[in-house]
Amino acid sequence: MPKLAELIGQRLREVRKEKGLRQEDMEKYGVNYKYYQRVENGKVNLTLATIEKLARALEIEPADLFTLPLSKSKEVDELILLLREIIQKNDMQAVRKLNIFIRDILS
Repeated sequence: MPKLAELIGQRLREVRKEKGLRQEDMEKYGVNYKYYQRVENGKVNLTLATIEKLARALEIEPADLFTLPLSKSKEVDELILLLREIIQKNDMQAVRKLNIFIRDILS
C-alpha cells in the first residue's frame, strides 16, 4: 500500500498537469523546483502550511489534495467532477436526492 505522502504527491502531479503547469512553474509560486519534485515523488512529509501554499498555487482547496485517485477511467473522472460540483454548490436538496439515488443503487 502506498504511503500517504506518495498518494498526495500523485494527486499534486495530476492537478498540476490538469492546470498545464510544469514542475518548474511552481517556482513562481515560491516553491523550489527541486523540493517540489521530491514532494510529487512522495519523498517529503508536508506541513499544513505547505499544503495550503501548494493548494493556493494550483487554485484548489487544500482538501482537494486528499481526494486521492480512485481510477483513471473517464467515467469515474466525470462522476467525481459532478459530485464535487454538487458538493461545492452546497445545494442540500441536490445532495439529499443524490444520497437517496446512491443508496437505492447500492441496495
